[in-house]
This record gives sequence, C-alpha cells and structure tokens, in this order.
Amino acid sequence: MTEVILKVEISPELKDKFEIALDRVVKQFARRLKFSIADDILSKSKLTESQAFKLADDLKERVARRHGL
Repeated sequence: MTEVILKVEISPELKDKFEIALDRVVKQFARRLKFSIADDILSKSKLTESQAFKLADDLKERVARRHGL
C-alpha cells in the first residue's frame, strides 16, 4: 500500500478548523473512491436489472425467514 505524507503549516488559530475541514475532505474522498470501485465492478457485470431484483427478493425472503418474520 502506498503511503502519502502531506505536511502543511497552519497558524495555531486555524488548527481546529483545518482538522475538521481535512477530516471532511478525506471522508468524501474515501466515499467517492468506494463508489468508483463499485461502479467499475458493476460495469463489468452481466447481471440484468430483472435478475438483480429477483436475487434481492430472494435474499429478503431468506433474511425474513431466518429472523422469524
């Protein structure tokens, strides 16, 4: 895994705001990356939308049965 180190000098009075903003940016980046990976995987799928709905319905039924619903 590649490690990225970024050093930024900020004034002490901006430290808290910078940390909050940086945390938000990193979370958004990670979320977008996950969706990008999922889109890439799904774009290669040969599963049709109707097949996906059928699988989802079957899964819902099995989960409901398992939990006694």
